[in-house]
Amino acid sequence: MTKILPLFVFLASFFLVQCSDSSPVIETLDNHKITVKDFEAAYDTALDSISRLQNIEKKTLLEFIEKDISEVPQNFQDLNYQLQKKNFYQTYRQMIMTRLVAEKNGYISRPDVAEVIKQVEMQTIAQMYVSEQVEKKIQITDEQAKAECERLRGLDRNIANLTIDKCLTFAKAQIKQLQTREQLPLVVERIKEEVTIKRNDKFDLDAYLAPKKKVEEPANQQK
Repeated sequence: MTKILPLFVFLASFFLVQCSDSSPVIETLDNHKITVKDFEAAYDTALDSISRLQNIEKKTLLEFIEKDISEVPQNFQDLNYQLQKKNFYQTYRQMIMTRLVAEKNGYISRPDVAEVIKQVEMQTIAQMYVSEQVEKKIQITDEQAKAECERLRGLDRNIANLTIDKCLTFAKAQIKQLQTREQLPLVVERIKEEVTIKRNDKFDLDAYLAPKKKVEEPANQQK
């Protein structure tokens, strides 16, 4: 859940610079027009990005959003609520308004703010790239899904009562989680292999990163 808000910030900054189009204008905030095309693109990108960051198939995410919030586990209700289209639009327009005001007041041009934006962007790119590379490695056959479905039916009465299609979907999700845990360290290691690292032997990195020791005052020193 903590990944969603930084992603929304990233989307807001991205779509403010999109070119205008001929689709209907929903509303205008100062001189910035929110068009149907812009909003649909923002919403679709949010779904795509969140599905990658949360390791959920986009189709499954859409089905999840369509459920009534009362049918969703409590720890996922915030996600369900935020991704309802009417709620996402309010968040989207609020971000644009905040961005516009921040720009007017010179906030975005501040060096400390620029550093934070750079860090958020770097984190988002890293998470999405790794997720995509892991996704490419995941392979689930129909036989694997059927076998896992039968195994889960034998362990859980609630799963046994599911339709075969829902059981297979749940089984694939379980297999995907397992394969993700297996592939993640391998993908990270492959990424490291693609980068040429040249260490500075004159710089003591261990000493630089070591915790600084506190200097204790003598016991008899008067405060």
